[in-house]
Amino acid sequence: MIDYGAYDFDEGPLKALGLKVLHGANYFSGGKVVIVRLDLGEFDEVFTNEIPGFYEKLTKALPSLHEHHCSVGCVGGFFQRIERGTLLGHVTEHVAIEVQTLAGMDVAYGKTRATASAGVYNVVFRFIDEEAGLYAAKAAVNLVNALLVDRPFDVGRAVEQIVAIREERLLGPSTQAIVEAAKERGIPFIRLDEHNLVQLGDGKYQKRIRATITEETGLIPVETAANKYLTVRMLEAAGVPVPETIKASSAAKILAFYEEAQAPLVVKPCVGNLGHGVSLNLASSAAIDKAVGRALAVDDEIVAQPHIEGDTFRLLVVDFKFVAAVRLTPPAVIGDGVRTIAQLVDELNADPRRAVGDKTCLTRIELDGSTAAILEDGGLDFEAILPLGRKLELKVSRSLKIGGASEDVTDLVHPANRALAERASRNIGLNVAGIDIVAPSISEPIVESAGVVVGVSAAPDFRMHLMPAAGQSRSVADPFVDMLFQPGAKARVPIVAITGTRGKTIAARLLDHCLSRSGRRVGLACAEGLFVAGEALIKGDMTRLESTAITLGDRSIDCAVVEVPLETILEEGLGYESADCGIVLNVDDEGKKYDELRNLEDVAYAKSVVAEQVYDEGFTVLNADSDLVLAMRERLYSQLALFSRSDQNRAVKEHTDGGGLAVTVDGDYVIIRHDRQRTDLIHLDDIPLCARDGEADHLDALLATVAALCVIDGRADDGVISFSADALRESLASFA
Repeated sequence: MIDYGAYDFDEGPLKALGLKVLHGANYFSGGKVVIVRLDLGEFDEVFTNEIPGFYEKLTKALPSLHEHHCSVGCVGGFFQRIERGTLLGHVTEHVAIEVQTLAGMDVAYGKTRATASAGVYNVVFRFIDEEAGLYAAKAAVNLVNALLVDRPFDVGRAVEQIVAIREERLLGPSTQAIVEAAKERGIPFIRLDEHNLVQLGDGKYQKRIRATITEETGLIPVETAANKYLTVRMLEAAGVPVPETIKASSAAKILAFYEEAQAPLVVKPCVGNLGHGVSLNLASSAAIDKAVGRALAVDDEIVAQPHIEGDTFRLLVVDFKFVAAVRLTPPAVIGDGVRTIAQLVDELNADPRRAVGDKTCLTRIELDGSTAAILEDGGLDFEAILPLGRKLELKVSRSLKIGGASEDVTDLVHPANRALAERASRNIGLNVAGIDIVAPSISEPIVESAGVVVGVSAAPDFRMHLMPAAGQSRSVADPFVDMLFQPGAKARVPIVAITGTRGKTIAARLLDHCLSRSGRRVGLACAEGLFVAGEALIKGDMTRLESTAITLGDRSIDCAVVEVPLETILEEGLGYESADCGIVLNVDDEGKKYDELRNLEDVAYAKSVVAEQVYDEGFTVLNADSDLVLAMRERLYSQLALFSRSDQNRAVKEHTDGGGLAVTVDGDYVIIRHDRQRTDLIHLDDIPLCARDGEADHLDALLATVAALCVIDGRADDGVISFSADALRESLASFA
C-alpha cells in the first residue's frame, strides 16, 4: 500500500495555496481535473527565458517533455515555449501531465489560468486516477522548485510511485475494457468502490459488475468453479472430457492413486488460484509427498490428476457463446551456458511490453517463492547457470498476472471444441466463463485427441484476449456489454439539470411534480433534499456531486431531476456525464468568493457547463431575456429551446420562425410556440405558483419547466411522456 498522504509539497519559491479535485464537467474542463492554486511569489511575471539555466535544467530532468506540442503544434513545441519564455505555472502544468504519462497514464490535457489575486494561478490538468493526479501535482511543483533552487529531484522515483498508485487503484484491464465498450454505446458508468465494482447505466436500467462477473452471475456457479474437484465432477456428468480426478486430505490416498495410475501426477489445492500450491509432472513418491505439503498449505483439501501432455488453451465464453481463444504459456528462460537464471529473467523483464502490474501486455516476472520451489525441485537456485539450450519454466501457472503470455488462436478452434466450451459454461451455470483445455491441438476435436478440460474460471481475465503477446486482439468486452444491454435496449434514465442564481429549486420541484403526475418515478436532488417518488429520503441541501450519484444509483427511478448551483460547478464538477435537458434560468453576480471569476461573464461561463453537457439529441433550455444566458447558445452541442416573459422577444421570434420551440407569455397566457404553431396553454391566474411573492422568478421557473416538459416528451422508458395541453394545465394548476 502506498501512503499517499505522506507525500507533500516541499518548501520552495512557488507556494501551493490549495489543491482540489473536480470529478465531473466543470468551469475549466469538460472532464475531471486536478487544480493546484499556485502562488508564483517572486517569480510572478518572470518568464522562463529570464531564469538562468532553467531551460537546460528542465530538459535534463525531464527530456520526454520534448513530445509535448503545446500551442506551437509540433513535437518540441513546449521546449520552444520555454526558450521563448513562459510562466512557471504553465511549466508546472506540463510536468504534472508528463509524470503521469511516464507512469502509463496519458492524460494530455491541461491549462493554466490567472486569478484575480496577483501572482496566483490555477494550474489545471486531467487525471485518470485521483490519487495519481494529486501525487503528480505535488511532484510537479516540487520538481520546478527543485530546479529553481538547484535541489536534487528524483523524477524516476516519482514516476515509480505513480505507477504503484496506478496498479493499486486503477480498474483492471478487463473492467476498463468493459467500461470503454459501454461508453462507446453511450452507457454511463459509476465506479462504486476502489477496486472493480462498477455500475453501468443508471436508475432502473443499471447493471453492476465486478471485473468480469455480473450481478446476474449466480453465487452457486461461482463457488462451483472455484472448487476444482466439484467442477470436474459436474463436467464429467455432462459428458465433457476431464482427467481422472481424486480428492484427498493427506498423501496416502494420492500415493495409492499414483501407484495405480503408473503415470506422473498433478497435485493442487481443491480451492486456489494463480498456481499457488500446484505441482506438475510428479514422477516419484518423494515428489508427491512434497507436493501434497505445498497444496495443503493453501487448502485443507487437495486433488490429484494424471499429468496430461499438451498445450494449454483458454476458451472464453460470454452469454454462453464462444467468443475467443488463446494458447497460454508460462514465463520461461532458455539457458546459454553463461548467464544465471536471475540474469536470464532480467533479460525477459527488459522486454518493453513487460511492466509492473497487469495494465500492459505482459507482466514483469518476479522471482518469488513459487519460482524458488520449482528451482529447488530441479536442484537449482537463482544463481545457477542453465546449460545451453535447456528450457526452464519459471511458474506453474500460465496466468498473465504472474508473467504468462497469450497467443490468439480464435480462428483455429474446431467447432466441436467451441460447442464443448459452451456446454461446459452452461453446465456450471456461468454466463461468463474461461474454459481451460489441455490438448495437443485446438484445431481438432479434443474428444478425438485425448484432450481434457482441466478447469473453469468464473471471472476470466480479458487481458489475454485484448492484448495477446502474439496474434490478433479480440474485442471481447463488446459481447459482454451486449449481454447486459441488448442492442437498442435502454441503459439510462432521462436527466434534467437546472442551474441559475434564482428559481432553481422551484423549477426542480415543479418538474418533479409534473413528471410524477405523468406516471414517472422521479429521483429529485435539490436544495430541499433528496426525494424518490415524492418521498423525502434525505432532508437539507442535496445539490452536491454525491447527491446526483445517489439519485442515479437508485434502482427504482425512471427519471432524474437535479439542481446544480454555482458552488458545485466550481468545487466539485457535475455529478453526471450528460443530461437529456439542461436548463439555465438566469445569471447574477454570485461569484464574489471565487477569485477565478473576475466578472459576471465568468459567472455565466461557469453556469454554461450545464448548458453544454447535454446529449446531442437532447435539448438545452435558455432564458431569452438574459443576454448572458442567450449567448450560451453559441457553445451548445444539443438542440435549443427558449423561454421568455414576452412573446415579442426578438430571439424567440427568430428561433420560432425557424421552427424552434419556445415558451413565452402573451398577455396573461402562457403559450407554446413550436414549428410555427401556437398553443395557448394556461392563464397565469390559474397557476398558484405565479401568485406567490417573487412572481418574476417563479414565472421564469414555470416557463423553463414547461419548455423542458415539451422537449423531453418521448424520452421515458416506454418512449412516451404524455404531456397533452390538458395534462400540463392540470399539473401546473395543482402545484401548490
